[in-house]
Amino acid sequence: MKASYLGAMGYSQRYTFPTTWPIPPSYHDPETSVESYQEGMEECELAEAVGFDWISFSEHHYSGRIATGAPAVMAAAVAERCKNAKIAMLGHLLTLNNPVRVAEELGLLDNLTNGRLVIGFLRGTPNEDQTYSINPSEGRERLLEGMDLVIKALTELQPFSWEGRYYQFRTVAVWPRPVQQPLPPMVVATRSDDMLQYAATHKLGLAVSFVPIEQMAQVVEKYIGWCREAGWQPTPDQIIYRGNIYLAETDQQADAWFEGVKGAGPAPGGIAMRPTQSRAVQAARAGEAFDLRNVLAGSAQGDVVGVARSLNFIGGPDTVAKQIKAFHDQCGVGVVDLFFQQPSVSHKEVMKEIELFGKEVLPQIKAF
Repeated sequence: MKASYLGAMGYSQRYTFPTTWPIPPSYHDPETSVESYQEGMEECELAEAVGFDWISFSEHHYSGRIATGAPAVMAAAVAERCKNAKIAMLGHLLTLNNPVRVAEELGLLDNLTNGRLVIGFLRGTPNEDQTYSINPSEGRERLLEGMDLVIKALTELQPFSWEGRYYQFRTVAVWPRPVQQPLPPMVVATRSDDMLQYAATHKLGLAVSFVPIEQMAQVVEKYIGWCREAGWQPTPDQIIYRGNIYLAETDQQADAWFEGVKGAGPAPGGIAMRPTQSRAVQAARAGEAFDLRNVLAGSAQGDVVGVARSLNFIGGPDTVAKQIKAFHDQCGVGVVDLFFQQPSVSHKEVMKEIELFGKEVLPQIKAF
C-alpha cells in the first residue's frame, strides 16, 4: 500500500479566518502568504524524504485553507524540489477549466517530471460552481465531455477539430505530448454511478474523498463490477482514498487534540458555503448526492468536527495504521492520500506528524 501527501499549502494564519466561504482577500498578508507556501513545500519535501510515494494537489478557490487555485503551478514548483515521488494532480476541476488548456498543462507537467505525473479529474464541492459562474445543472455533462476531450488531446497524433455540446475548437494539437505513453495514470474522483461507469469503461482509476469506510466500500463494489463488465481489473494504485489525518505519539494525545477541536466550535477558513446556499446548488446539480459532513474538516458547517472521528485517521501510529488497513482490506484501497493540515495544527506540528508517520506508520502500511 502507498501513501500520498496532499500539498494543501494552507495559509499559516488560517485560524484567523471567518468560518464562511469565500474568504475575503483582506485577510491576506503577502509576507505570511510567501512564508506559508515555503512551509508547504518543506512539508512536501519531508514527506518524500520519509517515504511517501506520491505528492498530490487539488484545485480549490477563494480560500486559504487549501490555497491552490492553480494546482499545476504549485505542482511544477514542488516537482523541482521532489525528484522521486509521483506528482498526482487530484486534481483539476475540469468543469471550471478549458479542457485543451488542462491537457497542455498536464502534458507539460509529465515532461517536467520525466513521467511522474498521475492525472485526476473531479467536479468539486458545490461552492466551486460559483467560482466562475458555471451552471450547476451542466456540471456532469461538462465533466464527461471534458474528460473525452482531454484524453483525445493527449493521445491524438494529428490536429483535430472538436464540436461538442459545451466545447468547440477548430484546431487542437497539444504540445508537448506526455512522456508516459499512451497516457499517464488517470483516475476519476467520484461517487456518482455515471462517472463510475465512465471510469470503468475507459479503464481509469477511482478516487474517493472523505467518506466513511462503509460508503467507500459500496462505491468500490459498484466500480469493480463495472470494471469486470468492461473486461479488466484495476490495480491497487487505481483505487485511492483521500482522508484527513491527525497523528500523535499516543491515542491519548490524539484524543486530547480532538476534544480541543470539538470545544473550539466550527473551524475557520472553510471551503464550503452556508447550508442554505449549498442546498440550492445541490438542487441545481440535478439530484447528485452530496453530504456536507464529507467536506474537509475546515468546513464552515458546525457539525463537521463532530463527525470527523468517523471520517478520518486519528490516533497513535498503530491505531492509524489499523484504520488505514481497514480501507485496504474492505475497499481495496492501494493509495491513501492524506490531508495533514488540520485546524489549529502549526507547520512545526505537521512536520512532526510527517516524520512520525514515516517512521512508525509507513513501514506497516507498505506491507499491506
